Amino acid sequence: MYLFIVNQVAGNGRGKRIFNKIRKSTRYQQLESTYVFTDYEGHAEEIAREATKNNLVNLKAIVVIGGDGTLHEVMNRMEDISIPLAFIPGGSGNDFARGMNLPNNPLEILKHIIEADIQQSYWLGNFSLEDAESKRFVNSIGFGFDAEIANIANQSWYKKVLNLFRLGSFSYAIALIHVLFQFRPFKVEIEMNNRKRVIEQCWMITIANHMYYGGGMKIIPNAKIQPTTFPVLLIHRISKWKILGMFITVFTGKHVNFKEVELLEASKVSILTEENIHYQVDGQTNRCSRCTVSKESTSIQIIG
Repeated sequence: MYLFIVNQVAGNGRGKRIFNKIRKSTRYQQLESTYVFTDYEGHAEEIAREATKNNLVNLKAIVVIGGDGTLHEVMNRMEDISIPLAFIPGGSGNDFARGMNLPNNPLEILKHIIEADIQQSYWLGNFSLEDAESKRFVNSIGFGFDAEIANIANQSWYKKVLNLFRLGSFSYAIALIHVLFQFRPFKVEIEMNNRKRVIEQCWMITIANHMYYGGGMKIIPNAKIQPTTFPVLLIHRISKWKILGMFITVFTGKHVNFKEVELLEASKVSILTEENIHYQVDGQTNRCSRCTVSKESTSIQIIG
């Protein structure tokens, strides 16, 4: 049995259009499967938890159709991560699909899912805010400047318009200009690999499972899907005009050549700030002053 979890409103209706195309295909019609549409934020978490709690229907795989946010919900509430997971991107950013080198054609992905001829281990990240219960992240977690950009973009009217033309990633470029002139660098105490340091004028901290975020930006171009450790990007003591120039090069990954950019690697990262700052996790935003990030020790299998 294959369970399809479908976010119809992802990518301004792209998720719905993709599933309708799949549902008409011969491969899907011959498949033993069922599907559930998500109706509200957090619904995918509930579906995944109930479906995997005891695996009563002997699931061969869970197939997520939607955006990275839908995948984030499903991965956070899977009770049994030994059940294979598949993803057919239908959102606006689709960075997980880029990081996994998924085909662009949904029917081609479906073919690979059914034939199970492509399978890859994937190690999620864990994060705990203000000593709360640990949660998982799929793509990345970031603090500071990039999180404020994501926050503005998520609330903007132009992101919805750009999504209609499959240009959602440009909403981040527009939001960058909004944030640039009002952002204040923050002081942070950061601990990595059992070493503490204080950064006085920090712009952003990003921890990632693969290279992409923000709809195709190569934020950490050397990032690899791997167990135990992940790359950490720090940007500090940089002028506003220089960071604007830096973000122009982020789609090519050349921003890492700026002297204000540090690339490190760690298995666990703890940050502490004097005031609440914005953070983003898989594109969803909020505020915090303390967070611990670690690597999931057990992998999940991604098929398709």
